[in-house]
Amino acid sequence: MSPLESLQALQQEYSLCQRCPSLCKSRTQVVFGSGNPHAEVLFIGEAPGAEEDKQGIPFCGSSGKVLQELLASIALHRDDVFITNTILCRPENNRNPAKEEVQNCSDRLDKTILYINPKVIVTIGNFATERILGKKGITSLRGKIFSKEIHGVERKIVPVIHPANYLYNGRSPVLWEQMKSDFQVIQKIIEEQKKEGKTPHMQKGLGEF
Repeated sequence: MSPLESLQALQQEYSLCQRCPSLCKSRTQVVFGSGNPHAEVLFIGEAPGAEEDKQGIPFCGSSGKVLQELLASIALHRDDVFITNTILCRPENNRNPAKEEVQNCSDRLDKTILYINPKVIVTIGNFATERILGKKGITSLRGKIFSKEIHGVERKIVPVIHPANYLYNGRSPVLWEQMKSDFQVIQKIIEEQKKEGKTPHMQKGLGEF
């Protein structure tokens, strides 16, 4: 199957997931992911919020608008990348995901990485960073480049601050510059891989998911 077909099958498999009883009660729907199934860059957030739960699209609320601005700052659009979350269902009152919930969704995330086969994985916030890198402390990890072999492929991992932190901090100009700087790190990796011939030009119009 193509990446798109594989992702569609995975989405179908998880659309009625009952692995987490608490999340089944708090969610309106399973928010699988969206974007380019051929993306070179995969963004992984924490969990859907209220607006995401309503629309079924990750990062479509206030944090999503901030993310789009950050993408635009490095000449990318959300259609160029693929965006998903560490868990696919909204926790009640937007609480933090429980360890067992992250674990219950881990096979789905692993398969998402396998099917998309990104060269760069951007972990948004603490939960995604810990899930992928096994490291805590986004403040000290943000903007750094890590290499990790996932599914037999060496991938670059870049942790970034969650856009919600920017909103919680009153749209701090200092924090905004830090976030833009982190995205410039992502842009630098993409450009370097293009020069080395490892990454073809971003493909568009190949079946947006």
